[in-house]
Amino acid sequence: MKFKFIALIVVLILSSFTVIEAQNKIEVNSKKVSKMIRKDKKLIVLDVRTADEFKEGHINGAINIDIRQPDALEKIDKLDCNAKYIVHCRTNRRSKTASDHMVQSGFKTVYQMMDGITGWNQNRLPVVK
Repeated sequence: MKFKFIALIVVLILSSFTVIEAQNKIEVNSKKVSKMIRKDKKLIVLDVRTADEFKEGHINGAINIDIRQPDALEKIDKLDCNAKYIVHCRTNRRSKTASDHMVQSGFKTVYQMMDGITGWNQNRLPVVK
């Protein structure tokens, strides 16, 4: 009986560590992202818009995976889950899908840019064409 009680306590303790380590996406806006990118050159900007939208203007150094493509989640799963990502789209709908998937897949640090490239442009932040 005592062994079962101790085993239960150990399982509960280990479960609590899993919950503590479970990741959540962090919601940020484009002004914050601009500052983050300047401070941390290791941040990866993941633009989940279409290729045509990406060509119209994107954040310098961003990688493009169109979340609407059938293989998009497979491509995302091949990324380094230990890197830090800023995920965005035009507004925030597609980036929600991508960032939620990343969190569920075990990515450690996922920021979702809530105002998307629309907010980025409204704040007159630089884009590459």
